[in-house]
Amino acid sequence: MELGVRIVCWVGWVCLAVSTLSAQDTLSETKPATGLVEPPRESINLPEVRRLLRSLDSDQLAERDSAEKQLLQLGVAVLPYLPEISSSTSGELKVRLQRIRNQLQTSQISSFFSASTISLAGKMPLPQALDQIAQQSGNRIYLENRAAFEQVEVDVSAEKQSFWSVIDQLLSLARLRINPFSSEEGLTLSASMPGSTVNGPRPSVTGPFQVQILSVQTSQQFGSSLTGQLDVALQLNWEPRLRPIYVQLPMSKMQARTDDGSEQVATSPQANPEVPLNSSGCSAQLDLQLTRPPRRARQLETISGELVIAIPSEKHKFVFEKFTTGKRQSEKFGEVTVTLESARRNGSVYEVRILTAFREAQGALDSFRGWILSNRAYLLDRQQRVVQNVGFQSYAVTNESVGVAFLFQINGDPLDYTLVYESPGLITRQTIPFAIHDIDLP
Repeated sequence: MELGVRIVCWVGWVCLAVSTLSAQDTLSETKPATGLVEPPRESINLPEVRRLLRSLDSDQLAERDSAEKQLLQLGVAVLPYLPEISSSTSGELKVRLQRIRNQLQTSQISSFFSASTISLAGKMPLPQALDQIAQQSGNRIYLENRAAFEQVEVDVSAEKQSFWSVIDQLLSLARLRINPFSSEEGLTLSASMPGSTVNGPRPSVTGPFQVQILSVQTSQQFGSSLTGQLDVALQLNWEPRLRPIYVQLPMSKMQARTDDGSEQVATSPQANPEVPLNSSGCSAQLDLQLTRPPRRARQLETISGELVIAIPSEKHKFVFEKFTTGKRQSEKFGEVTVTLESARRNGSVYEVRILTAFREAQGALDSFRGWILSNRAYLLDRQQRVVQNVGFQSYAVTNESVGVAFLFQINGDPLDYTLVYESPGLITRQTIPFAIHDIDLP
């Protein structure tokens, strides 16, 4: 079935194309050359899960405790199979279901911010190695001019090593570099520039983040009170599955030490600049201005500092059935509560108002609230086909919440559609330390 598209416009609304996807295209995405290969889902024995759920309400305490323990051991894969709590749910079952859901959700969110681990063994073509890394980590990886690397073999032995550790090995073995200016989503790898030096100072890695040095240069400003300046260009890389909202540089934390024992600090230690982030890719350039080292110094033994990064967790699907009945509905996941406030007909469309509230927004909704407009809202019909919204605009903004009204065109009975809204379950502000050693001065 061909994709039907009609452009609809309303003054004051962000308007999109109305589209209904065929069943086989439902919620699918085009995979890049090296794949965004979805992480393998844990297999669930549904009859066993149902047995354990029944045992949660057993007359025997030991049986209830055992069932709860076994459900927790199944991990986050069991979350979709936990029944919703209703007025008919017994007190014992309600407590245990809430406890299981909370523990698994907390585990799911916490693991999202840890470094992905990769295991590879033996010699294989470079594209195959990248495909395996993408599959194991859930990170989108794009290899420019992939066909030229089909015959390039790499021999990487990694047993549960961090994502960036394995990527760095491949960069060195295959003479690749990270292309931070690519328009492709995710991590883009390109052939190194001819004659370039591949091996520079070892990057600093903290969890899913990597900081590498791009360049250092010294300068003298005439007519200035400064005795000179050391300009340092760094590149921050993050695993592509993460989508930072903002990155800030507390300059008071930035410092360097040279091989002659002198120390360099930020020329403006009170500054706390924000780093511009690209809409695609997984890199950002960090520019530091430090005091100039003595001319006798030949090397920076260490340059170190901290970055403050706000990151939303993996998106969760909030599902509202029979959303046009007028009933106000709320669903909580992690630190976020999504409330369907209203759904009413507005001319030829339905206006659906959704309020997203974070218990711990950590300032991410103050001056960076625009990111929340990228949260996806769509309908599913009885055949599970996707109906995209045709426009949206915010209607309420506070320090902890944002309300967005979405417009949908519905053909047929609105009760035949389910509303799905995707939002991260947590916004975390992390302090990422870094230290890079043995940097030659110009």
